[in-house]
Amino acid sequence: MIYNSSLKWDAVYDVIVVGFGGAGAGAARFAADKGAKVLLIDSAPEGSEGGNTRYAGGAFAWGNNFADLKDYYVQTYYPFKYDAADLDTFVNNVLEMKEYSQKYFGIEAQPTGRRPKGEYPEYKHADAMQSQSMTKGMYNGGFWKLLRKKVYDRLDKIDVWFASPAEHLIQDAQTGTVLGVQIKREKHELNIAARNGVVLSCGGFENNQDMVQTFLGQGSLAPIGTLYNRGKGIDLVVEAGARLWHMSNYDSHGLSLDEGEPREKFAYMINWKSLFNGSIFVAGDDGTRYFREDEEDRHGYKYNHGNWVMIPNQNHPHIVFDQKQYDQLAADTSDKAQQIKELLTYAVKADSLATLAKEINAPQLEQAVADFNFLTDEKKRDMFLNRKITTMRSLGAGPYYAIPVRHNILHTHGGGHRNQNCEVLDMQGKVIPHLYEAGELGDIFATKYIGANSIADLLISGKIAGENAAAVKEQVVQADVTTSASQTPELHSDAHAEVTDFPAGKNQGIGMSENGINDAPIVVRVTVDDQNKIKKIETLQEKETPSMGGKAIPVLTNEMLAKQSTDVDAVSGASTTSRAFKEAVTQALAHIKH
Repeated sequence: MIYNSSLKWDAVYDVIVVGFGGAGAGAARFAADKGAKVLLIDSAPEGSEGGNTRYAGGAFAWGNNFADLKDYYVQTYYPFKYDAADLDTFVNNVLEMKEYSQKYFGIEAQPTGRRPKGEYPEYKHADAMQSQSMTKGMYNGGFWKLLRKKVYDRLDKIDVWFASPAEHLIQDAQTGTVLGVQIKREKHELNIAARNGVVLSCGGFENNQDMVQTFLGQGSLAPIGTLYNRGKGIDLVVEAGARLWHMSNYDSHGLSLDEGEPREKFAYMINWKSLFNGSIFVAGDDGTRYFREDEEDRHGYKYNHGNWVMIPNQNHPHIVFDQKQYDQLAADTSDKAQQIKELLTYAVKADSLATLAKEINAPQLEQAVADFNFLTDEKKRDMFLNRKITTMRSLGAGPYYAIPVRHNILHTHGGGHRNQNCEVLDMQGKVIPHLYEAGELGDIFATKYIGANSIADLLISGKIAGENAAAVKEQVVQADVTTSASQTPELHSDAHAEVTDFPAGKNQGIGMSENGINDAPIVVRVTVDDQNKIKKIETLQEKETPSMGGKAIPVLTNEMLAKQSTDVDAVSGASTTSRAFKEAVTQALAHIKH
């Protein structure tokens, strides 16, 4: 969108940050610390903000040897090109990540102990990168809550607008300088000026089917993280005249269940060692095997004749197994036993392989089973896919089973080409004035993503982009505001300090847990009768993810009332919320006032 003299500004800030995920939280925080008045917007409603960071494990990359660490990264790029200045900046910052943790969060990061030899130990110096964490546990929302809290500690300098997507960038017609953002908020299109800079931190395009097909060449992928990464950042940088890079790169964890849902269950099943052990394999569209099922997951990349490539995508793959395997999985006692048993409930059952093949539209399934059994019984070696023979057992008597699965996607890496200052570059390699990027959108990774590096990148790029956007420019955007926040309700910030003072009467108790997926505590009020029987459980405050934790809370409430106990099973896919809700109810019961 090009600025013209008739355009009216509805508000003016020093910095606008588009996307309230991990990188956006950092950009807003560091811009505010430089004295900027910041507007932080997100397309998601409150409770669903956070981007993929909300779902991330939270470990970040760290190393202590520049030459070795850079060499490792360069090897993982091969045969793709890399930007030397960008990579050098990233590596130098990775070396400082433990100090970053201490300085900006007051936390001494601890090693996770994961993959001490590196994700690609075949490469030289793979152990030069080790992962660290500021939180206890993984995938529990703890890391996201740390970042979110830093924003909420600065609400005097940061306004937050939820459910307010960016529609267009507003640029000077002559210089291309980004002057502000057109934002859709409460059915209004608002033109908001940014004196010093706009930071795009609105994630990738995992949920945009057209972009997945166009840029990744895949028919359909099941998102693991947020449902709000829809590729708007790509549209915005293209509109601004940016050169794109890394558009074909994405990472994955292999397979999820296929129910046709926006976010599918069991996204990490490829790592369940007791699942792919026995008379079981993954069948492609035609019923034949197409990847090594027991190979360690490397964010979707599989060994391929001396290199590692993204797992080939199938349109309707299935996990196929026999009755013996079914019984083995039903009796599983591993730490994934509950999930494995739930996964079994989605299996299609047939008395014969021929019937199963027709049921799942896999015409070569019978031959695939014969080939699998031949390798197991005769050759004693998987000469085609190199699966360990100790994990293979011939399929025997029926009935037979098939579980529909989908290939999944963790995040994409493409976006506008950005330099070491997180400035977005145009088609000639020149800086687009006042436009910055941070996080997943246009990050530096071209191929073979290594775990813990996106977390390091969002911390690094969020800080660089936020501080650079906040810096007062030689040519500051001049904007006259035609409306004011006091007169226009949609200009008010959505973020407020959390309320934690709740009343409790006779036979009532208040309980609270801060261990949910969001920074806001879960607060409940429990009412009992004179015999201490639970009569009512009220959720007074929660800002869990509506599509997951938000749906789990009513289920848990009903189960607790029915059982008259907090000893109920966690809701699948919402284990963090489930634990926190049970903590809150348990505490409320302990605080009953008679």
